[in-house]
Amino acid sequence: MTDKNQTITNKMEDIFLSILRGVILFVLAGSILAAIYFAISGVTDLVAKPKDYTYEKFDSKQLSNDLKDKLSPKAAPAPDTPAAPAAPAVKSPVDDEITKILNLTIKFFKSYNLEFNEQYLKQFPGRLKNESKELSAVYGEGETAQLEYVKNKVQLFESVLLNAELNQLLDKNFKLESDEELKNKIINDFHGFINDSYIEFHATQIDKKKEFDADQKAEVAMRNAGSMFKLYVAGGLFAAFLLLSLILVLVKIERNLRSTKIEEIVEE
Repeated sequence: MTDKNQTITNKMEDIFLSILRGVILFVLAGSILAAIYFAISGVTDLVAKPKDYTYEKFDSKQLSNDLKDKLSPKAAPAPDTPAAPAAPAVKSPVDDEITKILNLTIKFFKSYNLEFNEQYLKQFPGRLKNESKELSAVYGEGETAQLEYVKNKVQLFESVLLNAELNQLLDKNFKLESDEELKNKIINDFHGFINDSYIEFHATQIDKKKEFDADQKAEVAMRNAGSMFKLYVAGGLFAAFLLLSLILVLVKIERNLRSTKIEEIVEE
């Protein structure tokens, strides 16, 4: 009876050890996988760097379509506009493009018999150069970025401000209005909408970049700070892996010792 009870006890212990071995193997696999994950994640966060912001491009076609929606249906073609004054000599490509913008602006307003005073004409190049310095960050740095800014503005004025279809619609509104002040307002609003849209687009892009950069710095700082915690967790899990491996070896030794004892008892 005693031998029978001993046999049952040994079998139960073997079953328990088998279950324990299976659990340890399962936890062992999980711990090493988790250690690898946290180690890789921690190292990745530790070397994380802010992403670069990608500026959007100004869409002249979209602006042109918006203006068409704001104006009435097409009317008769606008009369031929007088030629713009010859561009003065310039010292740099940026100044050259600024002169083009000034001439395009004069050409537009002269087609409605509107003139500029001398003070405005003198201040125009300086104002536009300052504008290009402040808003050209969208295209990079230095004079190259300024040149890109003013070149795109030239293209905008050529394709939108002096757009034949838009000018026809504008001309109809201008001729339908009898009040001189309102006539002038129609023309000034049209020019102002195009000019302000270009300025506001670039100012918004720069503000978005500042917000994006600030968010990226904060995110990277958080990831760098959390990277050490992840590495500590990875180290702890690896230590647990080693401990469980040792326990598994001990369980294997225990099972082998029990098997040896049982064989000795049977032989006796």
